[in-house]
Amino acid sequence: MFCKNCGTELSDGARFCPNCGCDQSSGSAFYPYGGQARRDMYGQSKPSTYLVLSILVTIFCCVPFGIIGIVYASKVDSCWNAGNAEEAMMYSRKARNWSFWGIALCVLFWIAYVALIVAGVSWATWWDSGNNFYAGCLF
Repeated sequence: MFCKNCGTELSDGARFCPNCGCDQSSGSAFYPYGGQARRDMYGQSKPSTYLVLSILVTIFCCVPFGIIGIVYASKVDSCWNAGNAEEAMMYSRKARNWSFWGIALCVLFWIAYVALIVAGVSWATWWDSGNNFYAGCLF
């Protein structure tokens, strides 16, 4: 059995929903919070939270972007269960975007790091090739 208001699964014979407090014994379909009626109206599936991706970004890539992604990812389920499909989709998009920006920033950092290492190695190779003009200028 499911709540008429928010869609929470209830035990058989429950009179009130423990999630939203809606009276289950009344025959009218009253949806004060737009719960199940809103889900049926839009026909959408629950959006992804991107919580795992946000946690991985926090651990391996960019901590600030990952933490912001975790905050938004944690809001998706509560908004969806409250019947706010648009808000849940918005938080899902924000969690995804912050996580992807963290990954992109990490990739750009590593590309720049490798480029600087390659430039330093090539400079050291050129420096050691017997060209004493620049060594004489520095010392």
